[in-house]
Amino acid sequence: MRDRVAPTFSREERIALAMAIAAHVALVVALVVGAKVQPPNTPPKRMTVTFSDNVQLQSTSPEPNAQSMPDVAPEQGEAQPEPEPPLPMTPPQPEAKPQPAPQPLPKPVPARPAPPRAASKPTPPRPAPKPADERPRRRPDAPAGGSLIGKDFLRGVPGASAPGTSRNPPADAIGPGVASSLSSAISRQLKSHWNAPQGLDAEKLVTVLTWDMNPDGSLATRPRVVQQSGITPTNQAQAARHAELAIRAVELSAPFDLPPQYYALWKHIKAFSFDRKLSQ
Repeated sequence: MRDRVAPTFSREERIALAMAIAAHVALVVALVVGAKVQPPNTPPKRMTVTFSDNVQLQSTSPEPNAQSMPDVAPEQGEAQPEPEPPLPMTPPQPEAKPQPAPQPLPKPVPARPAPPRAASKPTPPRPAPKPADERPRRRPDAPAGGSLIGKDFLRGVPGASAPGTSRNPPADAIGPGVASSLSSAISRQLKSHWNAPQGLDAEKLVTVLTWDMNPDGSLATRPRVVQQSGITPTNQAQAARHAELAIRAVELSAPFDLPPQYYALWKHIKAFSFDRKLSQ
């Protein structure tokens, strides 16, 4: 058998082969180091979503009991100019009478004394001429009224006839958006005082409370348990503890900081649920 001859490379081919091997080694090192340095993906923050079940076929408004302000229609007619202030009257200056030239005294003639003359009446001063009226003349066929558009045009509520001041339309109840905002505000204030009990199947427990509040946010009545759900044989022993912690959270959160204009809505909390999600 003939001996195999090993392939020979030129100098340029050996340089190119060495550069290719070095480039591959550098790429592998960069991939390994980059995988170790890259931080792990952090999970997104928890989002609190509130669902409102107060969706009914009735009119709603932020101020259901307020009287709506009627809208103001435009006023017809031309603009009336404002009256100008009267010009100050200057008293007329009396006219200066010319003094007669002195005449020589006549010779005294004896005669009987003449009767005394009556005192001459002073001449009344002439009235000053009135200034010309430069105000714009109004057409005789123009309708009476003010400006074409009133200052309060369309600021009220269309169709409202009561002399109220509210700019919201009349309605039967408060809208679901306001009710959802109040529920979220109560949840935020309860979250810092609510600690759900730990244990097997404890996350299934749900306690529903009801309570009344004063206008300043303090408790008018002690919270009461309306309903409990999620009770199983394994967590039945923790149901009473769950209700006790819910009542304690309400008492520690009082007085609540809630908008006073909606006191009619939050003065009686009919049903508020306490579960594991409220503490997260």
